[in-house]
Amino acid sequence: MEEKSHLLLVLCSTESSELQPTKPVSFFKGLKLVMKHGPYIKLIAAFLFTSLGFMLLEGNFALFCTYTLGFRNEFQNILLAIMLSATLTIPFWQWFLTRFGKKTAVYTGISSATPFLILVVILKSNLIVTYVVAIAAGMSVAAAFLLPWSMLPDVVDDFNLQHPDSRGHEAIFFSFYVFFTKFASGVSLGISTLSLDFAGYKTRGCSQPEEVNLTLKMLVSAAPVVLIVFGLLLFKLYPIDEDRRRKNKKALQDLRDEESNSSTESDSTELASIV
Repeated sequence: MEEKSHLLLVLCSTESSELQPTKPVSFFKGLKLVMKHGPYIKLIAAFLFTSLGFMLLEGNFALFCTYTLGFRNEFQNILLAIMLSATLTIPFWQWFLTRFGKKTAVYTGISSATPFLILVVILKSNLIVTYVVAIAAGMSVAAAFLLPWSMLPDVVDDFNLQHPDSRGHEAIFFSFYVFFTKFASGVSLGISTLSLDFAGYKTRGCSQPEEVNLTLKMLVSAAPVVLIVFGLLLFKLYPIDEDRRRKNKKALQDLRDEESNSSTESDSTELASIV
């Protein structure tokens, strides 16, 4: 009876020791390690600029349709077209990234809206062109906000492989990623408000000065295009391509298998010594 209780105690202590990290790391040390990880910094920087461009477009497109294009009674349908396009194309982008790779999907999806954003400003007011731009913008919005999220686990895997003794920092990766999303939203709102106020925007006015129309063109076309292009250039520096992602996956799986085998062997040795 004593041998059985002793055996149970050893097994419980072994399992509990496996669940605990070998080297606990403080939050600030973990944060320092995360912020020094190059792929993560490049990913969130690129995501910050591209999301800022699309948020400027989304935040000012209703005013642009109402005052600049003159579609006062159609802007709700146009915004609905953007949201439906973004929702319906998510499965397509999921298939596209698994077929052609995540970086290729990022470049294709995010850059697809830039020609249409330029077109809607160059051409005269045209409802058909506006709907085409809305559909293309919705497709790019889905890619811009879906694909970087799918790339974040690859960054975490790369970090775990480079720092095998420092685990449990996934919360830092994801929380700061969300923070930069909210930060981009706040910056876009501030830029839009200050720009329109400086141009002389009249709240609830039936018409706006020409300076407001020019500002709206800049906010829905020129500024998003520049930010998107800059963000794509930063994505170019993102080092985790499909080959590196597969190698990291394989290396992590091999590392887990080795840890599992060593743990099994140690348990067997302890049981044999007790018996």
